[in-house]
Amino acid sequence: MRSRAGVFWYSLGLTLLLLLPLIGLTAFFIHQRQQQNELRQAAAERGGLPIEQGAQDTWRTLLVVQQEEPGFVLVRVDGPEQTVTLCALPGELRVNAPAGTTTLSACALSAGAGRAAQLLSQTVSTGETAVNDLHYLAATPACWQECAGQEVTARLDTAALLSKSQREKIGYGEDSVAEITVAEAPELITQLQDCLDTPGKRADARAAVWEAFARQNTDLLAAMPEAWRTYSARTLTDLLATDLAGLEDTLQYLTAQPGLTVQYTTVATQPMGQEVALTEEGMQTLLELLQ
Repeated sequence: MRSRAGVFWYSLGLTLLLLLPLIGLTAFFIHQRQQQNELRQAAAERGGLPIEQGAQDTWRTLLVVQQEEPGFVLVRVDGPEQTVTLCALPGELRVNAPAGTTTLSACALSAGAGRAAQLLSQTVSTGETAVNDLHYLAATPACWQECAGQEVTARLDTAALLSKSQREKIGYGEDSVAEITVAEAPELITQLQDCLDTPGKRADARAAVWEAFARQNTDLLAAMPEAWRTYSARTLTDLLATDLAGLEDTLQYLTAQPGLTVQYTTVATQPMGQEVALTEEGMQTLLELLQ
């Protein structure tokens, strides 16, 4: 009996020696977390301004138009800076792959939009500078139109993209402003792209049209997450329910701000045969969007 009791107390003592440091460490981290939360709350109270949901979040998503020649628009939704930035990428854009290189279009068609977003992130990321998570959402042109609403309208000054002679070819020589609905947008994008001679400029035409709708219909931005939920059976995405809720909070916060800026930016590329590659400037542009 004494031998068994001795073994018991020895085992108990050994167990406590192992557990007590872990318990102490856990209690320390809990205390630290509570202190941090108290400091944040105190800072907010001193400032007198409550932090609105979504105000501090930033989201990066590659939107993909699934068609014979896929279209790509990288969107950065920045709560702290109160900006929504669109950057269209040419399908011919070269990205790094395990076996060498491929293009965004080839990757999306063969391996899916998720793999295209992954390779784009890996291409931009360097050993010293990592990028944040890049989500993706892919849908057909018809689905994108239904998400936005077929009858929503926007005005676009084609003079920002085309010369006068180019505009005359598509009927905007005298009056350069096109007023279109979402249902008419794909045709205008195609007309603009047919007038342009480089993959980068053709991609910019899509960004310009999408930006016009977003800037002139800011309520459309806040409504997109709910539309994506509605048409979830017709989209491919890695946005989880919690991601959509967070993105929705940020977009609703932004659309309520008088200082909201909706813009599009271009990415500099250089020709590489039938493909194009990012220049140093273009790489920096994408890096800023993905950080």
